[in-house]
Amino acid sequence: MDSYADRRGFNGTVLVAREGNVLLRASYGQANVEWSVPNRMEGRYRIGSLTKPLVATLTLQLVEQGRLRLDGTLGEYLPELYAATPSASVTVAQLLSHTSGIADLPARYTDDWWLTSARRSYVPMEFARLWIKPTQLEAPGQQWRYNNNGFFLLGLLIEKATGQTLARNLQDRIFAPAGMASSGLFADAAVLKDFAQGYTRTPDGKLVYPQWIDPSVSYAAAGIYTTAEDLYRFDRALYGSGLLHEDMRRTMLQVHASSYGFGWGVEQWKLADGSTLPVASHTGSVPGYQSYYLRSEPHQDAVIILDNFWQGALVAAMGNDLMEVLNGKPMQLAKRSLDDLLTPIVYNEGLQAMTKAYEGLGARGAEYDRSERGFNVLGYKLLRAGKQDAAVRVFEWGVAEHPDAANAHDSLGEAYRVVGRLDAARSSYQMALTLDPTSKSAPAALAEMAASSK
Repeated sequence: MDSYADRRGFNGTVLVAREGNVLLRASYGQANVEWSVPNRMEGRYRIGSLTKPLVATLTLQLVEQGRLRLDGTLGEYLPELYAATPSASVTVAQLLSHTSGIADLPARYTDDWWLTSARRSYVPMEFARLWIKPTQLEAPGQQWRYNNNGFFLLGLLIEKATGQTLARNLQDRIFAPAGMASSGLFADAAVLKDFAQGYTRTPDGKLVYPQWIDPSVSYAAAGIYTTAEDLYRFDRALYGSGLLHEDMRRTMLQVHASSYGFGWGVEQWKLADGSTLPVASHTGSVPGYQSYYLRSEPHQDAVIILDNFWQGALVAAMGNDLMEVLNGKPMQLAKRSLDDLLTPIVYNEGLQAMTKAYEGLGARGAEYDRSERGFNVLGYKLLRAGKQDAAVRVFEWGVAEHPDAANAHDSLGEAYRVVGRLDAARSSYQMALTLDPTSKSAPAALAEMAASSK
């Protein structure tokens, strides 16, 4: 973890535990940059969609008590919104498993909706009426599709079933029983002790405040704030009967669609010794914050990461690495990021300076992540940002480092195609197809290019 903080700039708090024993409690970086306030274990962070496992647990409590049913429908529970509509037959189970088929909010925070409508404050029923229309992308139960609107509706169902607000239900049914004294549903008027300020970075690497989204939009989909210690208390409480009975917990943590249970990602990881490890997890992202919580029951493993620099890819890599090391993978120190090094240079000094910086690394190059994925992530980031020539250069470096990787050639072909170097694109796609005859993207791209040249 020290290497992730030193070499990758991780900014946040981490807790790792096994069989009821905490192996690591550590905080890195700053909770408030302006005043140089360090992050601490008691720091409270917004956790974005990591809210979903807690809301799923609350929902299933109400199912145990008979206040909701897994086969209960939107038409039954919210008739004022969904009776006699295409969404009337959507069930609680389908909302929990992201198989409702309901149209969701725009996926990217750069969409105009997030920059305008999401800045308004809503009461939950008003939000649902305006933005969760009975519009089905497919019939209920047909397809897994991650859906924030589905969990927003679960919050409404919880309120209708109990006559209490979602915040009150979370407090009485999750936070208090688990001993989570530093957790709550975030509100814009709240002044929270030990609250970590969220930040993000501009494309050229400057630290800035994140875009504002009204907390009422997050609600049951992404609205909770908490601490690493409180999430660990939740983890411990799941093993007893204080939150859910064992059979309901197992139902929650079994796959219902596409490696997803009820409010949790559910996977079987392949370990280095050939064995498998059941892992339930969820990430969370809201502008300024990133979280990741992984748990595995055979050894009661828990990995909890809370971040206030919105370091999505870094937090995901860290969480997976920590869980694998906990289960036998040899430890390796984190590599430095080419993205962190090169992106500010290309924005501030240009392509030539970026090339000089990379080619001048020499022996220090071994300190950097030069994996196929590392080049791919940086290349596509630059390509999406309109830095096309820089993207081509990065993908060329990727091919030079990984000449036998079909995907590296495929990505380079895409970049060549974007900048109009069509002969080079064809050669790259053909090499990708030679290395991987099962590729679908390479022949599709070659066919499109052939059709467009006629």
